[in-house]
Amino acid sequence: MTPDNQIICKKCIIEKIDQFGILESVRKRVELMPKEDKVSDEEYVRRLQICVDCKNLNLGTCNICGCFVEYRAALIDMHCPDTKPGW
Repeated sequence: MTPDNQIICKKCIIEKIDQFGILESVRKRVELMPKEDKVSDEEYVRRLQICVDCKNLNLGTCNICGCFVEYRAALIDMHCPDTKPGW
């Protein structure tokens, strides 16, 4: 629980919870990526949905590799560390 007694969903991406105040930092890093290194907006959303449905998502990070899934999902040459189909 947070100090204001809200329950934190461990299956959410950081955009939904941001209890540590890191969303702005992750967004800035994604914005600063060269365009040729990023996936399309549609692909980004599709990848994040796979992460949201994954049992290894925990407070916006991947339990397998420790990455912030919103950052990993934006990079064109990344893959799912759990080798999820379609990622």
